[in-house]
Amino acid sequence: MRMDQRLCAYQCLCAIMLEQKYSNLVLRQSLQGFAPTQRPYITRLVYGTLEQALLVRYQWEDLATRSPKGEVAILLDMAVYELLWMDTQPYAVIDACVRIAKRRFAYACGMVNALLRKVTQRGQRPLPADSDVALSLETSHPLWLIKMWNAQYGKDACAAICKENMKARKSCARVNTLHISREELLRQDSRFQCGTLGEDSVYYQEGNIADTLWYQKGMLAIQDEASQLVAPFLQPKPQERILDVCSAPGTKATHMAQLMNNQGSILCGDLHPHRVKLIQEGADRLGITCIQARCMDASVLEDLSPMSFDRVLCDVPCSGYGTLSRKSDIKYHMQSTDMDTLIPLQAAILERSAQMLKVGGVLVYSTCTLNKKENEKQVARFLKEHEEFSLIEEQTIFPFTYGTDGFYMAKLIRIGN
Repeated sequence: MRMDQRLCAYQCLCAIMLEQKYSNLVLRQSLQGFAPTQRPYITRLVYGTLEQALLVRYQWEDLATRSPKGEVAILLDMAVYELLWMDTQPYAVIDACVRIAKRRFAYACGMVNALLRKVTQRGQRPLPADSDVALSLETSHPLWLIKMWNAQYGKDACAAICKENMKARKSCARVNTLHISREELLRQDSRFQCGTLGEDSVYYQEGNIADTLWYQKGMLAIQDEASQLVAPFLQPKPQERILDVCSAPGTKATHMAQLMNNQGSILCGDLHPHRVKLIQEGADRLGITCIQARCMDASVLEDLSPMSFDRVLCDVPCSGYGTLSRKSDIKYHMQSTDMDTLIPLQAAILERSAQMLKVGGVLVYSTCTLNKKENEKQVARFLKEHEEFSLIEEQTIFPFTYGTDGFYMAKLIRIGN
């Protein structure tokens, strides 16, 4: 009965895991051909397999006489997730996956059938005694990331981060206070709940926020609560001139505009034209007029005059280790070498952006990652080389503290030329 749904989930997983396509985009497009009642099953099968990627493979790899790769391994991963973590009859899972194998790679039908039967007979495989390896498998975080977080934040914090990342996140939005207050929104619509951190944050648990009239009328912006702390941390004021160098999709810029009561100017940049378009479309949807979006290379910033901005936001490209609960495809694809190109780029962006700040002006450097090499050490290196800047405050927000993304923010002030 669910053959078409399983095949859809399998095709989604191949696109995400082999072609490195974004899970949310792949799933959104693939679900269009299914009834609303069919979509939750497909969604759970896709995201469940991604979220438990290391653990599901651990359940069958020791039973294989040879190591299948690519499409075959992904089919086994998906089937094992359904066998061990979903309430489905084993014979139905095995039969459906063997039929998928016959369509895609007939040579592996016998192996798929045999392995899935062995997994069914054994049940869940016990975790290893090594606590780091066990945590890596149990939460499907790469072992190198576990070891890095152990070294940087300690074992207890590392374990808490990993376990928090396995929890489902509530849908969060920011109220556009240029049009309506949070109190008024909550009074008019009981489907929303008051947020924990952001002054204008709300939670929504009855579907997609983007489908609500509130969103469509420009009264909401979809944004995680930790991200909502960045604009208030910068403290933009009406009539100020602000530079947001890595702005797309522009969520933090529109938050700054709210705090400025849409008075002043915010110059927003991104390297790619289609992402610049996203910034402007977001501002237009929210009725914000003080934002100007344009293409720019944040590490170069051509045609901008030094020391001409009151405040600068450097929300730099990062490894994204703070967003793993919402972006399980990042967890699946990430490598320890990813930061090797990111760290020099972050340094270049911070170096160039800081030159745009007036004396007495404030710069915020932020990331959505948990990695001291990209965060505290990056800021410390910059301050060591620039005596004209001083650190006012820095914060690391861990996912387990408030049930949000992990985030880092550092506030610097320019005290001299």
